[in-house]
This record gives sequence, C-alpha cells and structure tokens, in this order.
Amino acid sequence: MRLELWEEYKNIIREIEPYQKWAKSQNKRFKIAILDKGGQANTSPYTKKRPMNPKSGLGPLEEEIAGVELHDELDPTFWTKNKLDAKVRDKLLKIAAEFYEKLELPAPILDITLTGSEANYNYSGGSDLDLHVVINYSEVDDNLKLVKDFLTMAKTNWNRNHEILLKNHEVEIYVQDASEPHHSTGVYSLLNDTWVIEPVKEEFEVSEQAIEQKARAIENLIEMVLELKLKKKYEEAYGEADRLMQKIVRYRQCGLDQGGEFSIENLVFKTLRHNEYLKKLSDLKKEAYDKLMSLTENKVGDG
Repeated sequence: MRLELWEEYKNIIREIEPYQKWAKSQNKRFKIAILDKGGQANTSPYTKKRPMNPKSGLGPLEEEIAGVELHDELDPTFWTKNKLDAKVRDKLLKIAAEFYEKLELPAPILDITLTGSEANYNYSGGSDLDLHVVINYSEVDDNLKLVKDFLTMAKTNWNRNHEILLKNHEVEIYVQDASEPHHSTGVYSLLNDTWVIEPVKEEFEVSEQAIEQKARAIENLIEMVLELKLKKKYEEAYGEADRLMQKIVRYRQCGLDQGGEFSIENLVFKTLRHNEYLKKLSDLKKEAYDKLMSLTENKVGDG
C-alpha cells in the first residue's frame, strides 16, 4: 500500500461522497434509538452484585467480562516486575514498523505502544496484544476523517490477513492519532521501554445482562440491514449499513469518553466484534455497494 494508493483512495472517496450524502438523507427506516441511549451520566456498567446469567451468549467475551477477573500482578507470560519481556518487545516493534513501513505515508512514527488488558490486571487467556502505532494524522492529510478511514481500512486488512501469535496471544494492530485521548488505564511505550500510563488495580464488576441486552438489540438492527441486501434493495442496504456503522462508532466513543475501556458501550462493542457482527455489517456494506455499482448483462431477446 504505497503513497500513490493513498492519492487513489482519496479520489475514490470523492466519487462516493455524493451518494453517501444522499444515503444519509434517507432516514425513513431504522428509527429505533437504541444506539442513542448509551452514554448518559448514569449508565455505568458497574454493579454491586453481578447478575448471574449462565446462558448469556456472549461467546468468547463471557470469560473476559464475567466479573472481569483482576489479577494481583501483570501477566507473567509477558511481564517481569512491570517490565515487558525483551524478546516480546522486539517482536512487537518489528511487527509495527514493518506494517507502517508498507503504508509509505509521510507522517513519522512518534511512538509504538502496548495497551489493553495485556497491559493491565484484567488479562485472560484470550486477551489480544493491542499494538498501537502513534502518528500525527494531520501530517498525512488535512482531511482527518479521510486519514482515519484509510488507516482503519489498512489495519482491518492487516488484522484479517495475519494471525500472529506471541505466546498464544494474537497481535492486533491499530494506527492512533497522537491527539487521540488515552482511554486505557494501562499504556506501555515500546519505543522507550517504559510506562506512559501505569495501570492500577481497581475492583469492579460488570453487568452481563445489560451488555447482552444492548448487544442483541444492535445485532437485530444488523440483521434488518442484511434483510434489505437479501431483498436486493442495495441502495437502502448500503445507506443503512453506513449509517449504522457510524452510530456504533459514536456509541462506543461516548462510552470511552465517559467510562473508559470498561464502559458498557465499549464492552458491547467488543461483544459485537467477538461475535463477528461488526464484520458481518462491514461485509454486507461492501457487498451492497458492489452490487449497486455493478451492471448486469441484459439478455438479447429473440425479436
């Protein structure tokens, strides 16, 4: 993915924008306000007593959020006295550098960080190694949204095409804007080999019931969009998928801003990601767009 592809990407987006504006104006369906209900002042996911729900259907996330087990020390698989294993650090630095080098963008790397549960006390056997490459988006292009969308596409393609495991934990990569606030309570600089934000062990519990309820509501919305695509209503499917994706992003961001990485909104987002509903939504949006822009060959009549 070279610099000239970045210019090509911008041109493609400019061609798509008129349709996106039209689609955004079409708001006859999907008036359900489920995504606008999160993020109020009193929507914390923390409870005095965690509801027991053995059939939560939360999939791989169930172990992670079932009370969010806190350990007395950082994961000994990667840490010794709060210092990251040198071999792991070297591997992560190499992965990040090679990923970003292939993008051939003008913005220099400011830092490479490890964040998420493996840089905290709430890790589990299925925790990812969240690897962040920190740059200034503004040094790529003045259109920051365009830069973010491009980098999101790049990291999504990389994560889908690679399954790199370090000591049985998968590496997930992300390009972060330097101005983006830290929502994680643990951030470790791989470049400087020191903590940016050192984690503190804090006791809390999570309401599985609230997470499951909100996640299922959003999954139902995604299924409704899928139904539009199956009915070959490609314009509606594309417009609704695009709008729903934006709402999900805003919903999660609202939770991160107010409650951090353990907000109910962020845990709902992680549930949707683990259950592959976010991938389903992304895939159906692309498929609807491809169908919308395709021309089918008409059969020549006998007459």
